Amino acid sequence: MITIYNTLSRKKEEFKPLQEGKVEMYVCGPTVYDVPHIGHARSAYVFDVIRRYFAHKSHDVLFVRNVTDVDDKIINKATQELKELGEAFSADKLKDKVTEVAERYLEIYHRELEVLNIDPPTKEPKATENIEKMIKFIEVLIEKGYAYPVGANVYFSVEKFSGYGKLSNQNIDEIMHGVRKDVDENKQHPLDFALWKEVKKDEPSWASPWGEGRPGWHIECSVMSTDILGHQFDIHGGGLDLIFPHHENEIAQAEAATGKAFANYWMHNGLLSVDGEKMSKSLGNFITIEDFLKKYKDPDLLKIFFLNSHYRSPVDYGNEKIEEAKRSKERIMIFINKVNRLIHKEDIGEKESAVEIAQETASRLKDFQERFEKAMNDDFNTPSALAIIFEAVKAGNEYLSSEELQECQKIHIAGGIRNFILRYSNILGLSLSPIETEGKNKEEIDKLVQGRTEARKSKDFARADEIRSELDRMGIVVEDTPEGPIWRRK
Repeated sequence: MITIYNTLSRKKEEFKPLQEGKVEMYVCGPTVYDVPHIGHARSAYVFDVIRRYFAHKSHDVLFVRNVTDVDDKIINKATQELKELGEAFSADKLKDKVTEVAERYLEIYHRELEVLNIDPPTKEPKATENIEKMIKFIEVLIEKGYAYPVGANVYFSVEKFSGYGKLSNQNIDEIMHGVRKDVDENKQHPLDFALWKEVKKDEPSWASPWGEGRPGWHIECSVMSTDILGHQFDIHGGGLDLIFPHHENEIAQAEAATGKAFANYWMHNGLLSVDGEKMSKSLGNFITIEDFLKKYKDPDLLKIFFLNSHYRSPVDYGNEKIEEAKRSKERIMIFINKVNRLIHKEDIGEKESAVEIAQETASRLKDFQERFEKAMNDDFNTPSALAIIFEAVKAGNEYLSSEELQECQKIHIAGGIRNFILRYSNILGLSLSPIETEGKNKEEIDKLVQGRTEARKSKDFARADEIRSELDRMGIVVEDTPEGPIWRRK
């Protein structure tokens, strides 16, 4: 049984999909006006792990993540770029530039998530490809009395929707205390929000029954989610900062239009800070995915950092935490590579101990598997699930160093544990790729490692330490094993 913390009810609930064996998920995707940062990576990764786990539990997952490809921020970026190019302004030029900016940054977003080994969604609808559907949706809201046009603008009337505020657990009076009063005299109520915006000079626009304009941000997700998944679906997700007003407004629009409950479960990931402060370019702590990968090379390090906190918790990024994640991965990889070196040395074949070994292995692995799944079943508790992976590493090393077991027993049991680690780490989206030992300076490294071995044999420990320090400066870690030294890149 999987339980999920439902933001709507503010408690954990047993997950019961609308269709047996299927899960339908909609997650708010990027507004593509800049390169993605590690905060974007966290949200994408959180829901990728959730999807992976549902798939592991034999659910057929339909995962939808939208793209906002027309928006004030995109328009501002396009305007800025046109000004920098010194080009004459026109509506057509700006619309083309908006399209170019959106496509460029969406391509970067896709590329960065691919490098992070985060799977693409099943469907990825774009706002600009669904304008006609949004117009029809708005027409339904007007017909039902939930929306009203003012000139070429259309607004949603929050007072007409009795459930407004249920996701953020507020009533309209409470919301009014915490929200800047809107001075737009066209609105019937300060909290009313735009479904359709009248075109501004030179901005991209589309024809509508109310005049030239473009959709408001909130209407996009209500339309695209219900169009693909139906009026009611299982899970709606996004960052904690989207609860109000974005997701609150989504619920109001969708339920007002369809008369049905919208998403059954609302899931929100916690936000990311850097060294205790909100990430900001002005503070110089803005870390893009590309920045991270240039510095650390390995996507698993960012993922292990994320996994160490529950998805609903805030996370504070710091270099020391990534170094800790690096050491954690090294522990896993040292064990895996040790087993890989030993796995073919012994063949238990028809030996009398074969059955006993198989039983011991199965029993140990069943315990790890059950505890891993118990953790993930509890609202996707990745810190506990990751801890099981490290328990398995520790147990595997203990088997390998046991003086009571035969060599073939050690290797077989450790091999089973290795397989568990690889399989269940994959559910967490970790690649655990083999430690890299190739490179343009491989011969030089091999020569240095051999030189260190010879120095140790001749008891020239000062020279051995000198070589090890040189290797360390080159980013090479040397591990001494009974079979001889092995090296890997940091």
